[in-house]
Amino acid sequence: MRKNKKAVGYVCDIPIPGTDEVISKEDQRLRMLKFAQKEGLDLACIYEDEKFTEDFIGRPGFAKLLACKEEFDTILVERVWSLSRKKKALDPFLKELDRKGVQLMASSYLWDCLSQQLRHRYAVKLSDRCRKEARALAEARNLKVVA
Repeated sequence: MRKNKKAVGYVCDIPIPGTDEVISKEDQRLRMLKFAQKEGLDLACIYEDEKFTEDFIGRPGFAKLLACKEEFDTILVERVWSLSRKKKALDPFLKELDRKGVQLMASSYLWDCLSQQLRHRYAVKLSDRCRKEARALAEARNLKVVA
């Protein structure tokens, strides 16, 4: 039986460039809670910031998330834009998450390049892990493994 992933969430009001519209923290929170329930994520808490800044690491709420003492294997955001719209800004953070064995997951399925790159990053790792688990199971059952 698969163990539920332990997650912490993060929300921040997200301004839509070129408009006066904002994707509210409350809207993001509700979507994340639905997603966590549907996907079997154990969402321990949700950190938040009032204001979006491109330097997401320097935001007070995000700093609290990074200092969280509770163990988790997933950081859940409603969309990657709550952190940044720039891959260059996210890359060092994602490398640090990889080092810690933590993944960044978005609850909304968006088609912008950054969202697709994030999904692909973890889908490839998941596929590799599934293949390794299937191979180990087959070998444990003394089945011939064909590559």
